[in-house]
Amino acid sequence: MISAPYKWVLPQQKTPYLYDRDASIDFYQYRYSKGYMDEWPAEKRQRVLEIIRMLELPDTGEALDFGCGNGVFTNVIKQALPSGWKVYGTDISTIAVENAIKRYPGCTFFVTSDKRAAGKKFDFLFTHHVLEHVYNLADSLDEMHAYLKDKSSILHILPCGNEGSLEHYICSQRKDGINPKLENRFFFDDEGHVRRLNTEQLSGLYRKKGFTLTKEYYSWHHYVAMDSIAQNGLDYIKLLTDTSLATDEKAKKHLRRLRLTLSFFGTARFVVNLVKRKLHKKNRSVRDYIHLTIGVPLYIFAKPIDAYLKFQAAHEWKNKKTEQNGSEMYLFFKIDLPL
Repeated sequence: MISAPYKWVLPQQKTPYLYDRDASIDFYQYRYSKGYMDEWPAEKRQRVLEIIRMLELPDTGEALDFGCGNGVFTNVIKQALPSGWKVYGTDISTIAVENAIKRYPGCTFFVTSDKRAAGKKFDFLFTHHVLEHVYNLADSLDEMHAYLKDKSSILHILPCGNEGSLEHYICSQRKDGINPKLENRFFFDDEGHVRRLNTEQLSGLYRKKGFTLTKEYYSWHHYVAMDSIAQNGLDYIKLLTDTSLATDEKAKKHLRRLRLTLSFFGTARFVVNLVKRKLHKKNRSVRDYIHLTIGVPLYIFAKPIDAYLKFQAAHEWKNKKTEQNGSEMYLFFKIDLPL
């Protein structure tokens, strides 16, 4: 269980406590015991696999998934790399590591505090949505780099704080949008996020350590973000575009327009998903048939809207992955000097 005083903190007040190592460990132990991040969408796993293959890593080596959680992306790394690679995963949560060992026997997992892994060195280190969670960024980077060989590389995947994304735009219209006291965290970020970095911030940290940013990719551009927000439903859209927190009258107008657009896509998404769910249901109730009677005519109009959103999202990933105005970034660093 989460230790006091952390467990008595309200959900929206938890984030500041996560700058403490013990509170952070307790927090993720508790989360993983409740099924945290058990799975990720197939589209996301495929995107990460594609990026790793684009890095053109050697035919052999040893890779470490730092902050591996339940091992989902450790397994993706194994699938993406040539067969000559050995793939490992590590996490601060013993529960997460136990889950990963059971689920992916083809990879090797260990708890970060395990002294038996001390001195182990890797050719490639990978993190997926880790840097925004760690209680101390500088200490965590040092901890990661202790695992690296003299000639090695790192791929960090994390939320992007660059200007130009839809998410950054929404935050810029709100008084509470970006919190400088929590390292520029966006107001809607998961409570476990203690910061949101931009490309230059992370690149600057790595330049000081002798690393070079050799490749950078971005996802979650405009339509992907729209699609994600739309799938969260109308209540979430209203919360996101709350005009009472607008910075000024102009921002209020922008948020209202954005609410209408997102609600339009959100409604189409809801109708399509509802009809599909009811059609695939084997034993339908009277209520199910009522939903289908109402939903099918709306589906005729909603399906093209839904398809358009998906098409544009796929188009962005194919054609705009090097543009920095995405909400998620993939930054690949290399070093060939003694650490």
